[in-house]
Amino acid sequence: MPSFSPSLAAAAAALVVSLPAFASGSSSYQWTSVRVVDYARVSSVEISPDGTKVIYLMSRPRKEDDKPGAAFVNLWLAPFAGGEPRRMTSADAEDKAPSWSPDGARIAFLSARGDEKAKTRLWILPVEGGEAYSVTDDKSDVAAFAWAPHGREIAYIAADPKPEAREKEEKAGRDWTVVDRDLPVRRLWIVPVAGAGSRAPRPVASAAERSVWEIAWSPDGESIAATVTETPRTDDSYMLKRIVVLPGGQDAGPARELVGVVGKVDQIAWSKDGRTIAFRGGVDSSDPFSGSLFLISAERAAGRAATPANLTGNRVESVNHMEWLDDGRLAVICVRGTKTAIDLVDPKDPANPRPLVAPGQEVFTSASFSSDGRRFALAPSTAAGPADLHVGEKRPRGAVSLRKITDANPDLHALPRGKQETFRYTARDGLPLEAVLIRPADYPGRASYPLVVIAHGGPESQYLDGWNTSYAIPGQALAERGIFVVYPNYRGSTGRGVAFAKADHKELGGPEFTDVLDAVDALAAKFPIDRKRVGITGGSYGGYFTALAVTRHSERFAAGVELFGITNWISFIGVSDIPAENSQVHWNLWCYDNVDACWQASPIAHIHKAATPTLIMQGEQDPRVPKPQSDELYAALRWKGVPVEYVTFPREKHGFRERAHQIETFERMMAWFEKHLKL
Repeated sequence: MPSFSPSLAAAAAALVVSLPAFASGSSSYQWTSVRVVDYARVSSVEISPDGTKVIYLMSRPRKEDDKPGAAFVNLWLAPFAGGEPRRMTSADAEDKAPSWSPDGARIAFLSARGDEKAKTRLWILPVEGGEAYSVTDDKSDVAAFAWAPHGREIAYIAADPKPEAREKEEKAGRDWTVVDRDLPVRRLWIVPVAGAGSRAPRPVASAAERSVWEIAWSPDGESIAATVTETPRTDDSYMLKRIVVLPGGQDAGPARELVGVVGKVDQIAWSKDGRTIAFRGGVDSSDPFSGSLFLISAERAAGRAATPANLTGNRVESVNHMEWLDDGRLAVICVRGTKTAIDLVDPKDPANPRPLVAPGQEVFTSASFSSDGRRFALAPSTAAGPADLHVGEKRPRGAVSLRKITDANPDLHALPRGKQETFRYTARDGLPLEAVLIRPADYPGRASYPLVVIAHGGPESQYLDGWNTSYAIPGQALAERGIFVVYPNYRGSTGRGVAFAKADHKELGGPEFTDVLDAVDALAAKFPIDRKRVGITGGSYGGYFTALAVTRHSERFAAGVELFGITNWISFIGVSDIPAENSQVHWNLWCYDNVDACWQASPIAHIHKAATPTLIMQGEQDPRVPKPQSDELYAALRWKGVPVEYVTFPREKHGFRERAHQIETFERMMAWFEKHLKL
């Protein structure tokens, strides 16, 4: 296995220090780093039980003199009928996961307030006035929560705090760690929420030593459905979840297992009559995405085998969210290619869903419904702009049009835009494919244009035909600079059913990557694209594609910007926090059993072909694609004599959160493409 020597590490550090910092906002272009990083993000939309109000989150940027960190996020409230929204929280913090109490009088949310060491606590905010108060302590972070149906309690998930004995041992220098032993359990607790100072949480004893990930109360408040694993390891949370029913009342009883380990499992929801539990999951242990909708009886007796019913079947779509309605149907948010929709699915007739919101200009991945199911709210984006609050109301028949409530970024309206569209093409083996394309803002106007490919991560993900501009995927910023931008949804992407998501299995870096090359060829055949000025960028699995492009396929690319990508599959499996998830669902093989195939799929194996100038950017604390992966690519490119720059970012994990780091990433990327694509 290749190693990274101390001398080479010192050289890398010296390079990072010596590189010039790009001045914020110094560009003459209107899509500057500050515009791209600081625009407001609307998310986590929740409609009130009576359907008259909507709570949502909206970000606001840090100022230049603030401490390093991500954007602040606060709660906002808007009337369903329209009108001036009002800000509900003002702390310099990152509020998360707002949720209405069953009576609509209070809002629960998560937030870490205070210094940088503050834990994420569960807060309650009276809607009609008063200060938010916390109902959990500062010993451990709260990961998720759910209101009990009666509104007097909340169930929440929090990892066990570090024992006092362990803290004493660490202070005395006995601070070694035995890997995978004594990991803090993600325990389920129930806390009363009558008012400030009423904290008296109790653990749900039947959860025992298992770690809990998602929860949903039964309608009668007596039970909690939960996904659990035997350990709190990230890899297990992807691949080894079970669905159990736990007692939610004072009397602790045994847990009842409903669904054993079958593959990926996500969001769970209890039907209004209490008889059925719905969940999103994979069809088997090699399904890359929990994108099918399943039902299981909530009344199954312990020890009896049962097979969940798959309501999605073979439909060419991915389910991203679902909610039960009072009439016994499920509102299901589906991704279909680059578009999204909401269907109403009757469990008695799942093959004939009724469209509620048809695929259109707005794209979204979740929605929230009022108690009676008549009204709903969501935060879609469009090709023209970032997400905003929208609402809709069911009609007796026919699809519903969405009504926009907020305009979170009016200052972006006048900025230049390249035309965005869904681009369809055919792979060399005949497979129909889709991509999102942004044309240059000045097209047509030149004899030829450069092209930048932006590859998505996952690979169980996809690009939608909505807003695709951020610090790491700067679509409209590139378009303003006279560049075609393509976001390919290669085989292995979600949004087109299980078979398409599995279409890259056992073909490491093969047809899935040639799908990208075929997109370039198809675009060059239709538009005046200069094949000698093609760049590529992407993060995570998109970073893998970038590394593969600048090595194995270097003759096709003039510039690459690789963000925290995989470069050596053999070493990656041993250092990532998801070795099983990567092996079982991405390619359905283990590299330890297929060393030759995994090595040939590794960018490092093709370093002798590398000639493409490459910029590498990496978070120093990334557990998913750890820093040694970027170290290897940097060392190999330097050895080959390829122009390369390598920038590492302290404190950052998988994806960059701090404002200054996002600005630096954007500006370095723009400068790299401007230089090597000869703009």
